Amino acid sequence: MERLTPRQQAVLDVILESVEAEGRFPSIREIARRLRLASPATIFQHLEALAAKGFLRRARHRWMLTPRSRRDLGVPIVGRVAAGQPLIAWEEIEGHMTPEFMGARRGRFSVRVKGASMTGEGILDGDYVIVDPDASAASGDLVIAYLGAEQEVTVKRLQRRRGGWELHPANPDYEILHIPHNDPFFRLAGKVVGLLRRF
Repeated sequence: MERLTPRQQAVLDVILESVEAEGRFPSIREIARRLRLASPATIFQHLEALAAKGFLRRARHRWMLTPRSRRDLGVPIVGRVAAGQPLIAWEEIEGHMTPEFMGARRGRFSVRVKGASMTGEGILDGDYVIVDPDASAASGDLVIAYLGAEQEVTVKRLQRRRGGWELHPANPDYEILHIPHNDPFFRLAGKVVGLLRRF
C-alpha cells in the first residue's frame, strides 16, 4: 500500500477521530475546518487520493473507511446483518470489540445478526459474527453478502451452482436465495470467521 503524504495523513487522522468518537464520517467542511483550510475543495482531492491508496472507498455518494485504514482499537462493529430477510447495511461503526478478543486481527470487522434464518448453524438473533474481508470465500463457507441495488446485507452459507450462486439459510422456514452469475449488485463482504454472544 502506498505511503501517505503528511497532508493526506492529517486528513485521515481527522476522519478516524470523528469515526471513533462520534461513529460517523465527517463532512468535507468539517475536515477543512479542523485543518484550518480555507477551501473545502482541496479536501475532496485528498479524499480521492486516500481512496486511490486503499484507505477510503466511496459507495452511493458516501465516503467510508476501508478495514485497513482503521486504527487497532479491536474489531469494529459496523452495524447489523440479516439472518432472515436482508437488511439495509448501515456501515457506521457502533463500537469495538477489544483487541484481546479471540479472532481480533487488523482488517476484520463485526456485524450484529438480526433474524433467525441461521439458527441451525448456532447463529442467533443478537449474536455478533466476525468477518474477514480478505479471506477467500469458497462454496460451503459462511459469508456476509451484499444484495440488490440497495446493497442489503445478509449472512448465509454460500454454494456455487451452475449459472450462479445460492445463499443457504440454516432454518427450514427460510428460502434459499438464488443469485445469477451476471447479477451486477451481488458481492461478498467477507467470510465469517468467528462468533460472539453476549449474555
